[in-house]
Amino acid sequence: MENKNKMHRLYWICKITGKRFPAGVAFYNELNGDYRLKVDTFCQDKSIFLKPIALQNEVIQFRVESVMCKKDGPSQRVEIGIGEANASKGFPIVMNIGPFDRPLVMEAAA
Repeated sequence: MENKNKMHRLYWICKITGKRFPAGVAFYNELNGDYRLKVDTFCQDKSIFLKPIALQNEVIQFRVESVMCKKDGPSQRVEIGIGEANASKGFPIVMNIGPFDRPLVMEAAA
């Protein structure tokens, strides 16, 4: 899944029709081993990350994180959702982010 500097498209998927709605883009950060997501529904300065956390039964599990800034200390990442992908294919990565009811999907870089 190493796609450094390549852009991944993000889509919201309607659970009823399966229709895809553009949601933003993502980029792989090789140094941290995670993805930086730029989701259209979030404000531009909101930092969202997707990080692999486990491999279980041929499924890669991910943690969706947001950076929370503290007034009196360093910022920290907090979990705002989960994701998963088939280990043999790697993509798409399907994420569930609260409070959104539609899954957010990241496709392989073109």
